[in-house]
Amino acid sequence: MAEVILKNISKVYESGNKAVNDININVNDREFVVLVGPSGCGKSTTLRMIAGLEEISDGELYIDGKKVNDVSPKDRDIAMVFQNYALYPHMTVYENMAFGLKLRKFDKTEIKNRVMEAAKILELEEFLDRKPKALSGGQRQRVAVGRAIVRKPKVFLFDEPLSNLDAKLRVQMRTQISKLHQRLNATMIYVTHDQTEAMTMGDKIVIMKDGNIHQIDTPLNLYNKPVNKFVAGFIGSPSMNFVEGKIILDNGITFKSNSGGIIVNLTAGYGEILKPYINKNVWLGIRPEDIYDSDLNVSLQNFTKLNVQLDVVEPMGNEIFLYFIVDGTQLIARIPAREMPTAGQTKNLKFDIDKLHFFDSETEKAIC
Repeated sequence: MAEVILKNISKVYESGNKAVNDININVNDREFVVLVGPSGCGKSTTLRMIAGLEEISDGELYIDGKKVNDVSPKDRDIAMVFQNYALYPHMTVYENMAFGLKLRKFDKTEIKNRVMEAAKILELEEFLDRKPKALSGGQRQRVAVGRAIVRKPKVFLFDEPLSNLDAKLRVQMRTQISKLHQRLNATMIYVTHDQTEAMTMGDKIVIMKDGNIHQIDTPLNLYNKPVNKFVAGFIGSPSMNFVEGKIILDNGITFKSNSGGIIVNLTAGYGEILKPYINKNVWLGIRPEDIYDSDLNVSLQNFTKLNVQLDVVEPMGNEIFLYFIVDGTQLIARIPAREMPTAGQTKNLKFDIDKLHFFDSETEKAIC
């Protein structure tokens, strides 16, 4: 397998539109790296430049230590799995999986061995004589993955391969691709707009927006230590709550929202970090899972209480999402399904002060 290095890579189209802006990514040998971000952020363009399907406007791309900017796609020793499967409808599953090997003049015995090995890994053995139209979406996607596996490439590239599947199939295929990575010990680069996919699959995640990289980190660090407000809001479902306000001195360092609906007396740990922001605007961030129902005897060392009127209540089975408005901003709490509150009901909630995030109002960079 191989290391993939992107050094100061940019992509500018003839129209002048800059799709990717001077990005740097190191994908280590046998690592599973996920590129994630909203539509139009440049993640698929980046993947296509690695594959050789898009020309690199500036920068250098290395695969296995070799600069490949001018190397044709077929000579880069990569295999790509597309969103739309890209199977030949007139060929059987076996023929689809074998096609690339036939083009490369492999002998029939080697082709058969490789196809059968991949079919066994992906549980496709009973479907080898069928044509794509006789398969479900999940089975077609497995065939597309199998066609990549038989190549035994240095790098596997996945371009939103699960976006056409229903929710249950997506979960199943996520698990299969993760198992496949462990089994093959392969270098994999995976593109998705779904942050749940990214968090559950990647060893390392690259967060992109508007052609720029905002953070490269492990799933846990992205969740606990986002570098800015965009990353904090993008990672997590439901996303982080944000309220704008000021840091003031009032019996210690205190956060007060703009309309005074939220006042939090902060613990000493925040003091040194937030001192430079006294009388300045900041964003307070808190995740829905760090807001608790006061009636549920949750033991918190440091908390602030908030009395709210519920706007919307969403039962999710084992948990409930509570929507409420403070200072004209809609916030969400994620609580266990012990009881069923109703819209319009008044509820006492607790914010876990030790789990607060703060962001500079101007730069939106994380303060702590």
